[in-house]
Amino acid sequence: MANFRTHLTVALATSSTLAVIGMYIKLFGATTAILCAIIGTVGGLLPDIDLDHSAPAKRGFLLASLIVSTIIVILYANTYRQDELVLDSLILWGLSFVLIRFVLLETFSRLTHHRGMVHSVPYMAVFGLIITCGAFYGLHLTAFISWAFGVFLLVGAMIHLALDEIYSVNVLGLRLKRSAGTAFKFFEVKKPLQYALLYAVLIGLFFIAPPYQDMWRVIKKIVSS
Repeated sequence: MANFRTHLTVALATSSTLAVIGMYIKLFGATTAILCAIIGTVGGLLPDIDLDHSAPAKRGFLLASLIVSTIIVILYANTYRQDELVLDSLILWGLSFVLIRFVLLETFSRLTHHRGMVHSVPYMAVFGLIITCGAFYGLHLTAFISWAFGVFLLVGAMIHLALDEIYSVNVLGLRLKRSAGTAFKFFEVKKPLQYALLYAVLIGLFFIAPPYQDMWRVIKKIVSS
């Protein structure tokens, strides 16, 4: 398994590169590019949400909670203009931090075990759709930007899962470690009902997600170019 520093470095480098490319080809502006890079980096740490005994992971998720709370406030401030903006923003930041760090992350940490369902593609896709729906319905961002945030989170998470699989191969000994196949997975035979529910949630989120046509056109254009 790749260590925390490796996950952080690779996710940051990849997300930043993709964000700069997106800004260069005029998909979005500098502010959105920065936010996408940050969200992608957080996504690169997200699969280790089930790793509750690691000091680096704890520090990383504390930092991630601070960053995500700050992003929410920035987006809120850009969307709403009112006299009590500063006070409302501070309250929103505090509530967001407490909810993310001590409710969401702590709950996931206690209810999951490492390399379980959290270390799977559909689970990370659910997180990506949650970010997309939250940005669109909660922060009233455009459908394209909302999908961009969700896609960047998912890309960061996929980088994490891919790194864990790569590190499960002993190249010098040309053999697989026992951890091989436990990171980048779509299904587990031993958990059919859990994965059925997970895919049901994924499909439900997709149906209530904002229109994806603009994002799909951009992806097809990039792939074909």
